[in-house]
Formats: sequence, C-alpha cells, structure tokens
Amino acid sequence: MPKVKEGRLADDVYARLLTLRTGLRRFERWSEDQAKAAGLTPAQHQLLLAVRGHGDRRGPTIGEAADYLLLRHHSVVGLVDRTEAAGLLRRVRDPDDHRVVRLQLTQNGDRRLAGLSAMHLEQLERLQLDLPRAWQDLPDQGLVHGQVPSAGPGARGASRASGGLGSQMTIARVYAPPPEPDGNARVERVLVDRLWPRGVSRADAPWDTWLRDVAPSGGLRTWYGHVVERFDEFARRYREELQVPPASVALDGLRASALGGSHLVLLTATRDLEHSGAAVLRDVLVGA
Repeated sequence: MPKVKEGRLADDVYARLLTLRTGLRRFERWSEDQAKAAGLTPAQHQLLLAVRGHGDRRGPTIGEAADYLLLRHHSVVGLVDRTEAAGLLRRVRDPDDHRVVRLQLTQNGDRRLAGLSAMHLEQLERLQLDLPRAWQDLPDQGLVHGQVPSAGPGARGASRASGGLGSQMTIARVYAPPPEPDGNARVERVLVDRLWPRGVSRADAPWDTWLRDVAPSGGLRTWYGHVVERFDEFARRYREELQVPPASVALDGLRASALGGSHLVLLTATRDLEHSGAAVLRDVLVGA
C-alpha cells in the first residue's frame, strides 16, 4: 500500500490505530499462552480451529488447512502429523472421492478446542468493552481534507463504476491486461485472491501488492464453489468477514489508497468477474 501523504491524517487516527494494533497483539499473546496451557502449540490450536470451523462437515483438506494457517502445504503436513500423533485429529478419506484426504477432530481434540474456544469468547467480550472499534470510519473521520462522495446505486453493474470512489476502482482478471484508468491517477494493481493464481510466476506477477487478508476465507470460498445461485449468500457472508480483523484492517488500507488518489485495479483469477469476491469487495469499497 502506498503511504498516505504526511499531514493528511489527523493525530487521533494514529492514536486509534495504536489502540487497535496494541489490543490485537495483546489478544494474540494471550491466545498463545492459553493454547500452551492446554498442551497445544499456537499452530495446533489454529489447525484444530480450521478443522472444526470449516464450512464442509466432511472436514478440510490439508491444502485448505494450509490456506487457513497461511502456511505452505509441506509445513502443514508436518503439523498434521504431530497433531495426529497427539491424538487430536485424524485423516479420513473423502466418501465421494477416495483420492482426497480430509481432516477431522478426535473426541480429545474436540474437547480441547471447546475449552479454549469458550475462554476466547469470554476474552473477546472483554476486548469489545476495552477496545473500541478503532478501525471504523477511519478514512472519513481522520482525513483533514479531501472528502470523497459515495458511489450511487448500480455500482455493481459494471466493472468500472462511475462517480465518487467508484471511479477509482476496477476489477479485472490476472490473466488479461487490466483496463487503463481515465486521467493521470496512479494505478495500483492489487491481487485480492487468497491463493496464488495458477500459471503465474512470481517474477512475472502483474500486480503491485498481494493482499490475502482481504480475500474470502478458505471455508467460504470452498462453500461457494463459484455456484452462481449461491452468490447472494456468498456476498452476504463475505461482507460479514470484511467487518472484522484482519480483513477489516486490509480493507481500510485499500480504502485509504483510493482516497489518497490511487486508481485501484482489484485482480482475481476468477473467470466470472461479476460473481467473484473481487466484485463484492469493489461494492463494499464504493459503499454499494
């Protein structure tokens, strides 16, 4: 993300961001301590949560678990081996495709996770009282000048919205040259998929930033499966995910880039742009 020009943000914005980041780091440290007290590593705790919270009741694949943990596949294989040896989860064959291996919790794993989750919910309630939603409306309240109007109705109807913030937003496929914006705005191309697009080398990546945190979760993406009939429900769930960190923090960064004058090109590997997460993200950013 490009830096906002010096003097453009009010002082209280920095204080609110400090409050937010400090609170999140304290919660993360507390969570790690609780996992260790329960006999788990933080990575094992996250793995159990990925298995139990996965949208498919059959359980996630190792690849999907790697997506949740933001780790490489081979690293998660070792983590699964250790967690399975501890009697906390098991590998099972997919009933519909025996080539696919899925992960499920054992009774011991489910019991450990339930205890940890109950404590986390209580801590989150305390955090909600102690930590105001410091990330809400930061661009609108923090800008010293340069108010930007919201986009009007119908912004989702075209890949290039017109008027307000929508005029600074485009969605495009990673495999096609993105359309050039009007005027002399700085173009910032952002990959908003959680997975690296197939067939694209890192040396030739046609984007400036890969923002994984703003993409739909692995569980939601798997549930959607690009079934058009599910798009409205997918969009609703995705909007909910964008309201909480780390997605909300990444979303604020994108919004600040647009408010700072950049033309954002949101890139996705999805074929059907108008039924993609990038389309939902664009709508959220322009207020549609």
